[in-house]
Amino acid sequence: MTSRERRILRLLRDLDAPAQEQLLAFAEFLQARGKTQNSPGEMVEPSTVAPVAGESVVGAIKRLRQSYPMLEAKQLLGDTANLMSRHAVGGASAEEVIAELEALFVLHYTRYRELRSE
Repeated sequence: MTSRERRILRLLRDLDAPAQEQLLAFAEFLQARGKTQNSPGEMVEPSTVAPVAGESVVGAIKRLRQSYPMLEAKQLLGDTANLMSRHAVGGASAEEVIAELEALFVLHYTRYRELRSE
């Protein structure tokens, strides 16, 4: 294990469970950033991945990233992180935040389609 990996592990261990989930969601979000492999003019339709019963906010983010692989993660990062914080720190319900995440992804997909149709 490298010193960087040990440092990340120490930081993770010092966080409470909700903050750990937020950190993991953020790391997965960063990992997915830039992995879109579509050509600039190619239109890709979302593949609907159904939510599971009792889905967590982190699970919803993963599901939405699978459903909308054509979207750039870095463009969603700020809003997604804010919504995750509202849930993990602010106490917003998972259901409320998941609904807002779904709307956010639909909005970004609409923009994606508009840019491709110009």
